[in-house]
Amino acid sequence: MNIKLLAIDMDGTTLNSKNTLSAENQAALECAIQSGVYVVPTTGRQYSGLPPELQKVHGIRYCLCSNGAVVYDCLQKKVLYQDLMDCSLALRVLDELSCYPDVSCDVYIGGKAYTTIEHYQDPMKYGISPVHLKSFLDSRTPVPDLQQFVRSQHLRPEKVFSIFQEMQECRHCWDQFCTWPELAVTTSLENVIELTSATATKGNGLQVLAGLLHIPQEAVMAVGDGHNDITMLDWAGTSVAMGNANAQIRQHAAFVTDDCDHDGLAKAVRRFISL
Repeated sequence: MNIKLLAIDMDGTTLNSKNTLSAENQAALECAIQSGVYVVPTTGRQYSGLPPELQKVHGIRYCLCSNGAVVYDCLQKKVLYQDLMDCSLALRVLDELSCYPDVSCDVYIGGKAYTTIEHYQDPMKYGISPVHLKSFLDSRTPVPDLQQFVRSQHLRPEKVFSIFQEMQECRHCWDQFCTWPELAVTTSLENVIELTSATATKGNGLQVLAGLLHIPQEAVMAVGDGHNDITMLDWAGTSVAMGNANAQIRQHAAFVTDDCDHDGLAKAVRRFISL
């Protein structure tokens, strides 16, 4: 069956290690769109944090943000589906994370990301890499107290994002959160923990969007490189792991393409989609 929907992870998949979109990837995505394929950015980022590079790709209508917690119609600028955390759950998560003094936290609410003033003023101290520094500062809003901010909002959070400086603490906290049945625990980087409601995953969000568009599972292709891509790789009819994905991620994909610095996405698109 011909591919009708292409779900693409952003960091480490669509974007290279310099956080840019190559001309080859852009051309392949535009060719796919012109061939009638829905190209759907599927990312852990919040809506306001979608990379400006995507604006170069004309014809993208839908996207999945916050690891599938929210599905957007970018053209009509509206939410099609959301699977949010209860405020009480987010507050419990933040309380647990506060036990680790060197951890920085962000909370995604209403398509925006909020962080502490301390983290915003010195993000590299808390593990933000130089290549992601500008996108971090451009897409975050600092607040004095995250827990108080969550209490004051009328909207439920999409996701809690945390960066650890100590890997031992990260692993311990990961193990703790994995015992919480109301959470989906995932990551995009080894020192990061990303938390959403138990059913808010890229795979579930992708399944919802495919259903809304009346596209069968067999006509869906997913490409990714991280732990948070596993659910969509498992669900898609055609699954492709990037060459920079680790062995665990590759086990969930039927195919492996080149890495993100050698246009692996473009090569996968040209292999599986009739352009």
